[in-house]
This record gives sequence, structure tokens and C-alpha cells, in this order.
Amino acid sequence: MFELFQMWALVEVLGIIFLPLTVTVFRNIPDRGWAWSKALAVFVTSFCVWWPLMVIQVLPFDRIFILAVVLLLLALNIIGFLRTRQTILRMMRSNLTYIIATEVVFLVMVAVLGWLRSYGPDIHSYEMFMDEGFLASIMRSQHFPPSDMWYAGYSINYYYYAHYNIAMLAKLLGQIPSVAFNTGISMLYGLTAVSLFGVTSNLISWSHQLRRQKHMESEPSLEQPEKPIYATSNALRVGIPFGLITVFMALMMGNLASAFQWLHDRTGPNGYDWFNPSRIIPRTINEFPAFSFLLSDFHAHVLSLAFTIMAIGLALNLLLEQKGEGIFIYGRGWRLPLTLGVSALSLGGLFVMNGWDLPTYMGLAIVCIGIQQWLQHGRRWSWKLALDIIVASLALAALAILLFLPFHLSFISPSQGIGIASLQERSSLRDELLIYALFAFVFLSLLFSDIVTRNFKFTPPASEAETNAAGDEEGQAGSYLSWTFIGTMTGLGFIAIGLACQFISPPNVTLFITLGITITACVIILQKIDDRAHAFALLLGAVAFALIAGCEVVFLRDVFVDSNPRMNSVFKFYFQAWILLSIACGAGFYYLQENFHINERIKSSVRYVLTGGKIVWSAVLLVLVLAGSIYPIVAPYYRFVRFDPTTRQTGMFRTNSLDGLNYLQNDPAFSGDYDAIRWLNSHISGTPVIVEAVGDDYTGYARVSALTGLPTIMGWVGHEYQWRVQWFNRSDANAADFNSRKDEVSQIYSDPNQQNVLSTMARYHVQYIYVGALERSTYPKANLTRFASFMQIVYQTNDVTIYKVKS
Repeated sequence: MFELFQMWALVEVLGIIFLPLTVTVFRNIPDRGWAWSKALAVFVTSFCVWWPLMVIQVLPFDRIFILAVVLLLLALNIIGFLRTRQTILRMMRSNLTYIIATEVVFLVMVAVLGWLRSYGPDIHSYEMFMDEGFLASIMRSQHFPPSDMWYAGYSINYYYYAHYNIAMLAKLLGQIPSVAFNTGISMLYGLTAVSLFGVTSNLISWSHQLRRQKHMESEPSLEQPEKPIYATSNALRVGIPFGLITVFMALMMGNLASAFQWLHDRTGPNGYDWFNPSRIIPRTINEFPAFSFLLSDFHAHVLSLAFTIMAIGLALNLLLEQKGEGIFIYGRGWRLPLTLGVSALSLGGLFVMNGWDLPTYMGLAIVCIGIQQWLQHGRRWSWKLALDIIVASLALAALAILLFLPFHLSFISPSQGIGIASLQERSSLRDELLIYALFAFVFLSLLFSDIVTRNFKFTPPASEAETNAAGDEEGQAGSYLSWTFIGTMTGLGFIAIGLACQFISPPNVTLFITLGITITACVIILQKIDDRAHAFALLLGAVAFALIAGCEVVFLRDVFVDSNPRMNSVFKFYFQAWILLSIACGAGFYYLQENFHINERIKSSVRYVLTGGKIVWSAVLLVLVLAGSIYPIVAPYYRFVRFDPTTRQTGMFRTNSLDGLNYLQNDPAFSGDYDAIRWLNSHISGTPVIVEAVGDDYTGYARVSALTGLPTIMGWVGHEYQWRVQWFNRSDANAADFNSRKDEVSQIYSDPNQQNVLSTMARYHVQYIYVGALERSTYPKANLTRFASFMQIVYQTNDVTIYKVKS
């Protein structure tokens, strides 16, 4: 477990080093980016190591090179500290409570997942071999791009950058891949939590400070506080409870289906099915973060989560900019290239980590740029406004692509275009509520309360001049209110049509309702734009429901298009929607609390009705929260429960280790593999090719390449096809190479002709052959001891023999 402390401490140190850059870039955010300093530090450090390795491919990926880059970045940040030290110190003095809360959230969440993983750190089942293979092959690769462990002779054609982030940290610490698998995902769980905490806390702090200003000034302005929020004593403290609510909703709660699953299973003989709530909509996947981190499958969409939330924070930073027009939305002087560069780096990096994230968060950033520029131009249309939006957006998008051009040049996307979802594939309202019931309830409550309370915010002007001015403003506002009224009615109309479709056209229910919620939210965003933080919370909810609506119409075509066409589209975009709604609803509780105070301004007869409504609303909310809370209480036990053959007891048993290979010692299915794989990892450097048996995906096949990072001729065939489908279809030669590999591995193990075997091995530059229990069962008729006659035995036990080609 000490390795977990190492990983936490390293990220903490990097976060401190990068504070000067953080406070410079997040200039408009109340906490000056403190909550994202660690994620930013990891991301920038990783990029500064990765980019030279991709461009100058003779550079070594080793600890010395990584340390040299870190020291260079340290020197640059020391220079930055001389310019920002007053800001940093003032921020720390003014908001010590918030800073402590932020650090506690990070530490506790890292420790929680690390503690859970200690009950079952094993790297096997599901797709863990795949992800461990990426991690091990990246750490083993001496130069970049990293080698593909399951397709010898080629580099990884997958979104490997998130795995690389962990590999870089682990290599700096000297941790082996089987340990980094568990320390890495635990660290990212903490980073995700603290990033979520930061977004919501900053939103609430901004809104709260503006309301304080409104009450203190005779002529209130909701645009900018008189002094920076971070400079106001404990201004960030008010957002802490709502930040914690967001963390709980996003990373710990289950969906409503998980509660029904518990009600169904609690008296059954097999216990709780913790897996099933992630498979609600037929032929799709609807993972949610609590499930994904509990599963710890080390997938790209999970590993990138903390950095997508940092991208949300950067979008908020652009929205809150008060002075910049056009390219100067990113600031002036040194702040301009730094803010533009970090924003582009964050967004561009999302594609190389998990390609599904880029459209959503690039779109969010561009919308924030558009709103900020519109406000900066006095809320009036002009060609200058359009030009400024285009310049700022194009600069961001172009730089995001250019920064990761080395990846794009070596990557062939598996995407095969866009498909249109048939009516039979669409989601039912029941299934959507099983996933998003709590979020829908809170967000719709926020929308409704925002609509209602808008009518109670007019205060008559005191003087005649103010009256005349107000008359002019009311004339201008008349048309504005009329079209916002029309927009709101349109959105509500779509929702009504969706409800009616339940009886007329059930496949269209979800589409119309989610479109209606999106339209209504967009209209209210413009009504609440004077409080940009409130508007941003609504924007996140609108984007989430737009993603859900989009999945009802279109999907990304991939290798599953014929069997499960919407599977990955629903999987990846619903995962994003869960996070966006967690922030929108976590912050929404603050705005709901404000809106509920409206009953103090209205007649007592109506007030009683509203009070009764609040009681009913609170009861429904309590039921939904309790239902979602069942999952974090029950699921961990059933995820890690096992039978201990020594004590003859069933339960959760701590291993006191985070090494994911230790289970191999006592697993009869992998007899002898533990010692052999340890030997390979300690005695074989670089990326020589090793041959092992080829078999079905999701089995023990390809375990040697996965757990060592040594490339093999062919690993999991189905997965390699998923990653290389476009490359496969480019030429007959590519298809022939792919289709022949499994047979040629069989030939190596089975062909009695020595020259044929050596010739085949030479074609793939094979240096080692692995013969274990799985190879003997896969090729039962082959004489697997014959290799000793023409190869060197470098490792041998009763269960495993490893042969090496003679020099």
C-alpha cells in the first residue's frame, strides 16, 4: 500500500510546482484553479515528455528523461512564482478552509478506491488484460509511439494517452505495471473527485459573491465583483457542501435500476447483481462512474474523466472573462499564449485519451466563447461579434489538433461514419428513468423554479429618471421577453408531445422529452445570463440532455454496427451526461434553495401551497437519494466477495497489496505463469517479440504479452480487429497479414519442420517462445519439447519453459 502513498504524494508535489501556471491560466475562476492544479500538472508534464518522444524517436522513454523534463518545468514555474506569489499567498490566506477541504477530498477518495482495490487487486477478467497490456507495453517501450503488445511489428492503434499518463508517473516512481494499474486508477479517482468538487464550489462561490455585492451596492451589477472573489475572506467556503454533493452524486451513487436490482436480489440465493444496473437499455451499455471505478477496468473513458472535468473548468474560465474580445478572451501579455495553449492542450488531449470526449467539450468551450463574446459586445449582433467568435474558436480548435499532430499522423480511426438510429433501437422512457431519474427530477425542478421566480424579481425604480430609463429598458425587454416566452413554451410543448407519444408513438418519447428539456434550458440560460455561473450550470444540464437526445437519432458506426449499433454511442455519451448532470444538479441545489425563498414575497394563501409542495418535493428527493445510495453500500461487497480455501469462509478479504499479479501464484488455470512472467519482467528489457498461444477474447489467452508488455504475433483477435478495422479494410495485403497471424502462430507450435518454424519466426522478428499449460492444452498434438533441439532454453520449471532464438 506504500505505493499508493507514493502516487498520491507525487501528484501533490506536481500540483504545488504548477501553481504559478494554474493561477495564471484560471484567472477568472474564484479559486484560481486550485482544484485543477494536480490534473493540470499531470497533463502538462505528460505532454512535455510525450511530444519530444514522438517527434525525436531516438529519445529514450526512461526515468532520467522524465526527471529532466520535470526539472525544466520546475525551473519555469519558479520563474512564474516570482510573478504570481502574491496572488497565490493571498488566495491561500483568504480561503484556507476551502483549500483544506480540497486536499481532504483528493486524499480521501484516493484512499477509498485504493482500500477497495486491496480486497481484489487482481488483473484478470473483463478487459483488464487489454488495459494492463497497454500500460505494460507503454512502460516497456524504449521509444514512441509505443509498441502494440498484441500485434507485433506495429504501434498501438488506440486511444492510449490516458494509459500513458499513468505509465509516465509510474516510471518516474519506479512502480511496476501490475502495481501502477491499481495505484493509477485510485489516483485518478481522487483527481476526478477534486475536479468535480472544484467546478461546483467555484460556481456557487461566484454566484454567492455576486448576490452579496447586489445587496451591498445601491446600484447593483451582476457582472463582476469589486474585488476578486478569491481575495474575499472564505468566499469559497459557501460552495463546499454543494461540491461534496456533486462528488457523491457523480462518483458514488448508483442509478435507480441499482435499487430495483437490490430489491429483486436481496432474498435470492446468489446475492446482489452489482453488474446488471450498467446494462439497462437493450443492446447498449450505460455505465456510470461508481460502477466503472468499482469495476476498475482501466478503460479510456474512465482514465480520462478527471481531465474532461478540467476541460469543463477551462470552459467556465472563458465564460467568466470580463474584458477580452476576440483572441483576447484568453488574456493579454503572457497570459494569452498560456491560457490559449493550456485550453487547447486540454481539449486536444481528450481525443488522444478517449476520442468520444472531444466533440462534447470542444463544443462546450465554443458555446462559452460565443456567450462571452455576445455579452462583451453589449448583447447585440454584429459582424465584428461573428468575427471575434470565429477567431477565438478557430485558434482553440486548430491548436488543439496541431499540438497532438504526431498522434493523428500515426493513428487510423476505427470510426466508419454516422448512422441513423431506427425506431426499434431507441430508448424507452422507463429505461431512461431507471438511469437518470434523480438527475431529471432535480434539473427539471431547477428549470421550473427558475421560470416561476423570474416573475418576482422586478423592483420599481426610485426616481423619475430611473423610471424613464426603466421604461426604455422595458420597451427593449418586451420583445426579448416575448421570444423567451415563445422559446420556453416551445420547450415545454416538446415535453408535452413526448409524454403524449407514450400512448401514440412510444419510440419517440425519449427524443421529444429530452429535446424539450434542452430547448427550455437554453432559453432559461439567456434569462439567467447576468449570473454567468448559474447560466453555466444550466448549460451543462442542457448539453447532457442534448447528448441523450442525439443518441436517439444518430450513432457512430463501428464494428458492432450490425449487431449492437448504438452500443458504444450510448455507452460513451451517457457516461458524459452523468458527469454533466452531476455538476448541474449539485450546483442546482444552491439555486433551488434560493428560488424556494420566493414564498417570502408572495401572498400567504399561496405560500401555504408552496410550502406543501416543498414538503412533497423533499420527500420525493429523499426517496431518490436513498435509492441511489444503495449501490455504494451494497455493491463493493459483491464486487470483491470470494471464497477463501484456507479458512473455508466467504467474504471480503484484504490482500494488503496492490500488485495485480499476485493472484497468479494460486490460480490453477495459470499454473507456473506467475514465476515465469515475473522472470520475463525482471530479465528481459526492451520489446523483443514473444510467441504465445492464440485463443478467444475475454479468456486467459494473450496473458503473457498483456502482463509483460512484450509484443506477440497476435493477441485477442476481436479486439485487434476493433482497433484496426479501417486499416484492415484499406488493402488486401493488410487483411491477408491480419488473417494469417493466428494460423502462423499455430504453425510455430505445431509444424515439425525446424526451418519452417524459424522462417515464420524470422518474419515477425520473434526472439522467444513461451510454452505453458495453456499452450499445451491449445496444441495438444504438437511436440512442444522439440524447440530445445534448435533453440536455447532460458527459463524452465515443471509448468513453463521459455525458449530463445539462438544468436
